[in-house]
Amino acid sequence: MRVLFIHRAFPAQFGRLALELVKRYGWDCRFLVEHLSSCPSPSAEMLARLPLQAIEPGRPMSRDEDLPWPRRFGAALERGQAAYEALRRQGPWEPDLVIGHGGLIPTLLVREVVPCPIVDYCEYYFAPQHRDLTYRLDFPTAELAPFFPRCINAATLVNLVACDAAYTASQWQRSCFPERFRSKIEVHFDGVDTQLYRPRVVPRLLAGRTLSANTRVVTFVARGLESMRGFDLFMQMAQRILAVRSDVLFAVVGGDDTYYGWDRLFTGDGSFKEWVLARGNYDPSRFLFLGHLEPGKLAEVLCLSDLHIYLSVPFVVSWSLFNALACGCTVLASDTEPVHEVIEAGKTGLLEPLFDVERLAHTALRVLRDPAANRALGKAARLLVEEKYSLDVAVPAIKSYFEGVASTHRTACQFDPGTPPSGAHTS
Repeated sequence: MRVLFIHRAFPAQFGRLALELVKRYGWDCRFLVEHLSSCPSPSAEMLARLPLQAIEPGRPMSRDEDLPWPRRFGAALERGQAAYEALRRQGPWEPDLVIGHGGLIPTLLVREVVPCPIVDYCEYYFAPQHRDLTYRLDFPTAELAPFFPRCINAATLVNLVACDAAYTASQWQRSCFPERFRSKIEVHFDGVDTQLYRPRVVPRLLAGRTLSANTRVVTFVARGLESMRGFDLFMQMAQRILAVRSDVLFAVVGGDDTYYGWDRLFTGDGSFKEWVLARGNYDPSRFLFLGHLEPGKLAEVLCLSDLHIYLSVPFVVSWSLFNALACGCTVLASDTEPVHEVIEAGKTGLLEPLFDVERLAHTALRVLRDPAANRALGKAARLLVEEKYSLDVAVPAIKSYFEGVASTHRTACQFDPGTPPSGAHTS
């Protein structure tokens, strides 16, 4: 089957999935993208086996973060137009199916060029309050809070109405969409590479630093060290741990950028990480800030972890959590609804209230006193990923879903664009 994936970044949600479809089933998978991502970065194999075509806007486009909130929807539509123009310029190759992240690049015009079924990847639907962007009530409320979610949801809704079928990665993400649209959205997880992310013995070495056998390693991973992913709460928790133990090293993976939320409204010109570090008396010798890591290096860091911390507001569950579970880490996570779908407290991980730093630190210290006594949690977590979230489970299911959509909707999409389909109004 021939499949065209459309996304702003590569590989993002589609790169690994497409590579598996090519390797396992011989599909012809191609991409229409704006840029290559650095988190995660594309592998050499992806770049060699997945043809990429660049989306080139007709005029320079502003970054989303530089746009006033009312213009976000218009910017999304302009990206959709640029994707349409890119498809018009391409050769005679025609896909059997288009998979697009409609919230980022609307695919409304795609069918004008390639008359095939379109599947929308519904990553998330933002809430006006009590979730995601507005959950951190301990920070000043942004003036645009009531309006911004509705603007960025607009492109998602338009695309969801126009597509032939839609899917998202979790039941919780599906539940965030308005109820009247949920029947159109199936749940299909992308899949974890359990060969890469697996428990194993690795050299006790971090950033050129040799770790003694007695050093306790605590890991924290986020695409961006920002408030929505609880970086400040993690640092407060770390400070309390270090007040009790001097043998703990904190390995922090992630960039300085804020990808979600409005941290810069109260941090000023600096990053949220800088803002947090300036407000605490932290011993720099106990922290390793590793930046973004390519997947192989990240897996090695997770294999050194005695305790992995995952703190997030109710939002899309990070890939880093699944990677840590797959590596058999003992995970201490925020007790929020999306995490409940993944972790069963006391069986596959530990859960504590997001804002209760004292309780988080107390539980972390209990684990660090005897990491071996808690390894059953990591073993159960690994088994959970193998049985429910691995590539071997996820890819066959999503392949069948794509084939079903292509088969069911193909006839309705194959008509001459100059001739209205049967039953259409012509007046």
